[in-house]
Amino acid sequence: MFADTGVWTRQSADVRLLETQGAFLNGKYSLVSRIDVPEPRRPADGRHAITLSRLSDNEFRWDTAVDFAIGSIRPADIASVLSRLVGSAEGKAERELRADLTASAPRTSGALGQLFSLDSVRPTHLADGSTAVTVVVGLHSDRLRRRFPAFGDYVRRYVDPLRYRVVVTDRTGTPYFEAAAVDQQVTIRLRAHHGGLMPLSGPLEPMPDTLTLLVDFKARIKHLGVGFHGLRMELAHVRHDESENSWAVTARHEPEWDFPLATARLIRAPLRRPFAGEGSLFRIGVRGDGSGPTVIVRQIRLFVQESAILRFLNSLSGAAFSEFEDRVDQEENAWLREVFAGMRADVTSALGH
Repeated sequence: MFADTGVWTRQSADVRLLETQGAFLNGKYSLVSRIDVPEPRRPADGRHAITLSRLSDNEFRWDTAVDFAIGSIRPADIASVLSRLVGSAEGKAERELRADLTASAPRTSGALGQLFSLDSVRPTHLADGSTAVTVVVGLHSDRLRRRFPAFGDYVRRYVDPLRYRVVVTDRTGTPYFEAAAVDQQVTIRLRAHHGGLMPLSGPLEPMPDTLTLLVDFKARIKHLGVGFHGLRMELAHVRHDESENSWAVTARHEPEWDFPLATARLIRAPLRRPFAGEGSLFRIGVRGDGSGPTVIVRQIRLFVQESAILRFLNSLSGAAFSEFEDRVDQEENAWLREVFAGMRADVTSALGH
């Protein structure tokens, strides 16, 4: 891609830039690559900038920056919504929670129910006033295939086999949140107090802004099991007054890789490159000071070193993406349309207009 002059909107000796403007026009969403994309002004306006920098003959750095306008809602309002979501189980029994969900979001629940099921939601009210919550969500590609056969089959092959575990801890190792997926079930554990996350056990301690994110992941592609375990990243909550609220994940520690025996002869040293130096970064947040539209901001920084092992991984991921063909893509879009249409109808109903 670095050598393909037709891809980029700007280029120099060692840097390539692709600028893209997104906008909702005439009932459709349009993405156009052009020079000097303006700042987003209307809801759904987007500005994308992808930069590829060559550091050496076989080392490169990817940088992605995206601004997406979402209207006039402020970062503090979004934080309040998330706080209410975390605290929604406080003081309630499972039957009440299920009744609230059915009453407040019937259309959204119906659309999501084509793929997911809420198998259980167990709130446990503790003596210190906090509530421990365990949620189990089932994944049902067989249901999805009834209306969306191609998309459902894709989920069966690539999503059903996924196994992962995500734990958020403070710097001492005390866990505040846990999610794990196995056998087409996702189990989520948290503990809430007045809308804030508390340690899963022990004394009440508000969640700090600097945390550790631990991840294990295993996938199956083309009958090969690939993944990693022991990935440790820094998770930081960044606030700038009331104008910005974001989360940044920085990866500086290489995990233990789980690859097929066929890759034993491949040199794996290049896989350390994304974690070297300043490390790789993913940041997502909301920015808005009232002078213009509020935007969702997304930033990615990734270092790569070309090698045989990287080309092997790219071939596997490429196989999964290539099978996301037109029909699968179209059916996924149709399903997502139903989900978001349901959300809009539920919100409109709740607001009374």
